Amino acid sequence: MTQAPVTLFLFPYAGGNGNIFRPWLSRLPAWIRPVPLSLPGRGSRFSEKPVTTWPDAIADMQQQISGQISGRYAIFGHSLGAILGYEVAKSLMRVGRPSPMWFCASGCAAPACREWDDHWLSCPDEEFVERLRELSGTPPELLENIELLNLILPVLRADFHLSGTYEFAPEPRLRCPVHVLRGTGDDEVNEKEGSLERWAEVTVSSDFSSTTIEGGHFFLQTSQDAVIHEIVTRLAMVREGRHEHV
Repeated sequence: MTQAPVTLFLFPYAGGNGNIFRPWLSRLPAWIRPVPLSLPGRGSRFSEKPVTTWPDAIADMQQQISGQISGRYAIFGHSLGAILGYEVAKSLMRVGRPSPMWFCASGCAAPACREWDDHWLSCPDEEFVERLRELSGTPPELLENIELLNLILPVLRADFHLSGTYEFAPEPRLRCPVHVLRGTGDDEVNEKEGSLERWAEVTVSSDFSSTTIEGGHFFLQTSQDAVIHEIVTRLAMVREGRHEHV
């Protein structure tokens, strides 16, 4: 009996949009149906006002996802996208929708390890741009172009504010395997105590695993082949029943 495709919801990093996953679309097997997602203010939703609160961000994503869950689904998120994907999964479960069959957090410290920082909406542009330079995810030429910078700063500030004002609530716990990806040089994640191990706390499943991939915080882009390989391999194991799903 042929299995139905698995819908894979893809949550981008701060400042990103669903288009960052475009190169993946032709590289994933036919049994995976990828659905890239975008918050307001970016990509095809550029004209919309960015959201700055977690309830608004979760509600927006949940609305996009709800009509597309017709069978088994999985979630992949990188950095802020991992936290947002996790919160959306919990929100769906609260209204009676099933847990994802698999959850993958990439380049992101566990929810219980997040640090509070609510100054990103009001800090000077110079300080904010310097932070972007430190993360090395924004092209240097873009940071030097004032006109383009003014277009993207509102979205980046909104996303950094979301990241800095996240409050962890452990329930409900997911009911699926959780896999974590981290970069060898991702100091933002690696230097936080328990940043990977504590992802195990978000699920009732005992099936928790992690993989280290070459690269810094944005290994999602620099080691794309390795990331896609991990996703396909791990999701196939769950689909074939070689992982625990509660």
